[in-house]
Amino acid sequence: AHLEHDLDIHEVCIAGEGEPTLRMDALLAIARTVQSFNQQQQQNDQQSRKQIKFRLITNGLCYSIPHLGYSNNNSNKILLPKLRYTMLRDLIDAGVSRLSVALNTANRHEYDVLMQPACYTGGGRILTDDDTGGGGTNANTSDTTNNASSSSSYPPMMPGTAHDLICEFIMDATKLGMDVEITGVDRPEIDKVEMERLARLLLSVA
Repeated sequence: AHLEHDLDIHEVCIAGEGEPTLRMDALLAIARTVQSFNQQQQQNDQQSRKQIKFRLITNGLCYSIPHLGYSNNNSNKILLPKLRYTMLRDLIDAGVSRLSVALNTANRHEYDVLMQPACYTGGGRILTDDDTGGGGTNANTSDTTNNASSSSSYPPMMPGTAHDLICEFIMDATKLGMDVEITGVDRPEIDKVEMERLARLLLSVA
């Protein structure tokens, strides 16, 4: 589908039952389409202020991306925070200016119980500087994926790690100038005061 000039669209929001960043290639392609439309609007009418915003709703757990073969900003190692920074730079370059991140709770262990992330249930792995088999470049992303999924040398993440990673994701995105919104869940067991306090703290790092 093509964006037409007479469409009354103010924002494109990418969300879903799954995590959008698991399809970064498709996500970036959509974002670049919107970015191209905005650039064409400016060229055709210098006075036009019509700009379509692009917002991504994400869990912030970019460790779940299997490799960075899609990325022009790829480096030799798939390491956090390098992976997280690469992902955020790719989103910004594609015109994604707004993020809505589901932190859900201020308690890192409560997050594990609520969301059951892979690094809590046993499926998550994180690469370290000592790993030699997990480095990947655009030329050998298949080797990277296989190594990342099969090698037992990658230490499992500890309980609470997922929440820590999301907090770091939010702070990095804020430092890079993105418009970040933090969302929580409305449940009796969730301390909303602490959640709001943590959200303000994370967004104040810029």
